[in-house]
Amino acid sequence: DRAQNHPNPFNPETIIEYTLPETERVTIDIFDVAGRRVANLVSGVKGPGEHTVRWDGELSSGQRAATGVYFYRLETRNKTLTRKMVLLK
Repeated sequence: DRAQNHPNPFNPETIIEYTLPETERVTIDIFDVAGRRVANLVSGVKGPGEHTVRWDGELSSGQRAATGVYFYRLETRNKTLTRKMVLLK
């Protein structure tokens, strides 16, 4: 089960929670509305159970993300899930 981030809209940070049925590789990337990857939150093997990751609105470049719509994509071996997030300042 993979939930929507909360809070949403958010400022200054949001939390993404997800549950894995077994140990597997997980990737969580943040994309802007144009589809460009602007941050990577998770990239690696995670064990079964509940997991939490925070996004503080910081881009891979070290800059703060601008107000607007972003998407996070959670990928595992068998599933890809994309959810919309709104950053307000």
